[in-house]
Amino acid sequence: MLCGDLFTQLGDTALTEGDIVGPAIAAEDMFRYSSLNPDMGFTIRSLADLAPRTLALMHGPSFRGEGAAALRALAEDYDRRGSQPGITAAKAA
Repeated sequence: MLCGDLFTQLGDTALTEGDIVGPAIAAEDMFRYSSLNPDMGFTIRSLADLAPRTLALMHGPSFRGEGAAALRALAEDYDRRGSQPGITAAKAA
Protein backbone atom coordinates (compact mmCIF):
# COMPACT_ATOMS: atom_id res chain seq x y z
CA MET A 1 0.00 0.00 0.00
CA LEU A 2 1.37 3.44 -0.91
CA CYS A 3 1.15 5.52 2.27
CA GLY A 4 2.23 9.00 1.25
CA ASP A 5 3.10 10.99 4.38
CA LEU A 6 1.20 8.81 6.88
CA PHE A 7 4.32 7.29 8.45
CA THR A 8 6.88 10.06 7.90
CA GLN A 9 10.06 9.42 9.84
CA LEU A 10 13.76 10.18 9.81
CA GLY A 11 16.40 7.62 8.91
CA ASP A 12 18.05 5.88 5.99
CA THR A 13 16.89 2.25 6.17
CA ALA A 14 15.28 0.94 2.96
CA LEU A 15 13.11 -1.82 4.48
CA THR A 16 12.07 -2.51 8.04
CA GLU A 17 9.99 -5.01 9.94
CA GLY A 18 10.33 -2.90 13.10
CA ASP A 19 8.27 -0.13 14.62
CA ILE A 20 7.10 2.54 12.18
CA VAL A 21 4.37 4.01 14.38
CA GLY A 22 6.56 5.47 17.15
CA PRO A 23 8.88 7.25 14.70
CA ALA A 24 5.86 8.54 12.74
CA ILE A 25 4.33 9.98 15.91
CA ALA A 26 7.66 11.62 16.76
CA ALA A 27 7.89 13.13 13.26
CA GLU A 28 4.32 14.48 13.54
CA ASP A 29 5.24 16.05 16.89
CA MET A 30 8.32 17.63 15.31
CA PHE A 31 7.00 18.78 11.91
CA ARG A 32 3.21 19.00 12.45
CA TYR A 33 2.70 18.18 8.77
CA SER A 34 -0.78 16.63 8.93
CA SER A 35 -4.01 18.46 8.21
CA LEU A 36 -5.71 17.23 11.35
CA ASN A 37 -9.43 16.61 11.44
CA PRO A 38 -11.64 14.49 13.69
CA ASP A 39 -12.21 11.89 10.95
CA MET A 40 -8.54 11.07 10.35
CA GLY A 41 -8.52 8.07 12.68
CA PHE A 42 -11.62 6.63 11.02
CA THR A 43 -10.14 7.11 7.55
CA ILE A 44 -6.82 5.50 8.46
CA ARG A 45 -8.65 2.64 10.20
CA SER A 46 -10.59 1.98 6.99
CA LEU A 47 -7.25 1.48 5.21
CA ALA A 48 -6.33 -1.07 7.89
CA ASP A 49 -9.35 -3.11 6.81
CA LEU A 50 -7.45 -3.85 3.56
CA ALA A 51 -4.90 -5.82 5.67
CA PRO A 52 -1.77 -4.72 3.79
CA ARG A 53 1.42 -6.75 4.34
CA THR A 54 3.73 -4.08 2.91
CA LEU A 55 3.50 -0.32 3.40
CA ALA A 56 5.49 1.92 1.05
CA LEU A 57 6.31 5.07 2.99
CA MET A 58 7.07 8.29 1.14
CA HIS A 59 9.44 9.58 3.82
CA GLY A 60 10.87 6.51 5.48
CA PRO A 61 11.60 2.83 4.91
CA SER A 62 9.12 0.45 3.39
CA PHE A 63 7.51 -1.70 6.06
CA ARG A 64 6.92 -5.42 5.82
CA GLY A 65 4.66 -7.01 8.42
CA GLU A 66 1.27 -6.42 10.02
CA GLY A 67 0.33 -3.27 8.12
CA ALA A 68 -3.20 -3.32 9.53
CA ALA A 69 -1.88 -3.20 13.10
CA ALA A 70 0.45 -0.31 12.27
CA LEU A 71 -2.40 1.62 10.61
CA ARG A 72 -4.72 1.02 13.58
CA ALA A 73 -2.05 2.22 16.03
CA LEU A 74 -1.47 5.34 13.94
CA ALA A 75 -5.24 5.91 13.78
CA GLU A 76 -5.36 5.85 17.59
CA ASP A 77 -2.79 8.63 17.72
CA TYR A 78 -4.72 10.70 15.19
CA ASP A 79 -7.92 10.11 17.18
CA ARG A 80 -6.13 11.61 20.17
CA ARG A 81 -4.80 14.54 18.14
CA GLY A 82 -8.16 15.14 16.44
CA SER A 83 -9.94 15.43 19.76
CA GLN A 84 -7.82 18.44 20.77
CA PRO A 85 -9.62 21.78 21.16
CA GLY A 86 -9.80 23.76 17.93
CA ILE A 87 -9.84 20.71 15.61
CA THR A 88 -13.14 20.64 13.69
CA ALA A 89 -14.53 18.50 10.91
CA ALA A 90 -14.71 19.99 7.44
CA LYS A 91 -18.20 20.94 6.35
CA ALA A 92 -19.53 19.35 3.18
CA ALA A 93 -20.13 21.81 0.35
